[in-house]
Parts: sequence; structure tokens; C-alpha cells
Amino acid sequence: MRSYRVLLLRKFPENPTLGFYRHPKLPSSLLGRTLVRFLHVTSPADVVAFYYHERLFRSYEVLFTDTHVYDKQAYYPLEDIRGVERKGDTLILEVNQLGRALLHQMPLGVDLAAELMERVFELIIRAPKEDAIEKVIQMRTGLNMASVQWLELRDEVIRTIDLLHEKYQEGKLSLLEYEMLREDLLRRLL
Repeated sequence: MRSYRVLLLRKFPENPTLGFYRHPKLPSSLLGRTLVRFLHVTSPADVVAFYYHERLFRSYEVLFTDTHVYDKQAYYPLEDIRGVERKGDTLILEVNQLGRALLHQMPLGVDLAAELMERVFELIIRAPKEDAIEKVIQMRTGLNMASVQWLELRDEVIRTIDLLHEKYQEGKLSLLEYEMLREDLLRRLL
């Protein structure tokens, strides 16, 4: 099963005011009370990210391990999530289970929290699949470190030129400034 640990550690929001927590700053008291309700998560060390929203006389929690997402109603492998839609403060996940698409609602309680969580699920859905990662690794195995660094520099220069072109199109750069900066960047590749 695919691990999303690195993605969650990098991209999951960390905002205790909104109820978003990420490893290593998980609140032990909240997490301990929550783990009692989640039978499939056996250790606090398994939790990578955590969402907690307290309502009147009840709460709503979402736990992320490196491979699964859990809430009060169900749990799913992250790699089976195929789509996400936000309606107010509720997310609707499309999950592939045994070849069928199931819809699962997550009532997060706050519109901004739903928006942030939607972004997390979109990143999970768009994450490159393992076979694509393996292909890139295989392509780079025959290259020496200097070649790999040059390729990374080339990609960064191209991205920067694209951003400069957008600035030119928006009128934030003159044609002369754009051309000078582009030429300077291209000289770095030689």
C-alpha cells in the first residue's frame, strides 16, 4: 500500500486555531481521547495529521495515517480516493471500493477548514503514482550527479521564464526587461 507520509508532512495545514495538527505537533490530550473511538488506529505514533472540530456536546475528527484516512463513519486507503467536492463546510469524497465509486461525506463544521482539507485531498489524488516515480528513477540511474543537477537547473530556468512571461503579459514587466532577464537565465545553462 502506498505511503503518503511525506506529502502529508509537507502539505497538510498546521493551524491549531482551525483544528489542523501535523506530526510532530499533535496535541496528545486531544489525540488520546480521539484514538479511543478509532479502533483501527492502535498507536498515536501512527497518526501523521489530525483535524479536530468541537461542536456543542460533540466533536468531529479526521485522522490521517501514512496510508489511510479515518473519521467517525468510515476509513479508506488514501490511494482509493478518486475525487473530492466541497459543499459549504462538508466534503464529499469519491472513493473506489471494490470497483465501485462510493460517496462519503465529511462534515468538517467550518467552511475554511473544508477548503483547506479539499486542497489536501486534491494533492493526494494528483500525487504521482509509484510507476511514474519508478520510471523517473530508472531514467536517472544512468546519469552522473552533474547531469542530474543540470537537468534540475534547466527545469527551474524554464519555470522561471514562464513566470516572467506571465508578468510580461500582465504588464508588470516591459518587453526589454523580460528579454534581458530571459537572456540572463538562458546564459546560466551554458
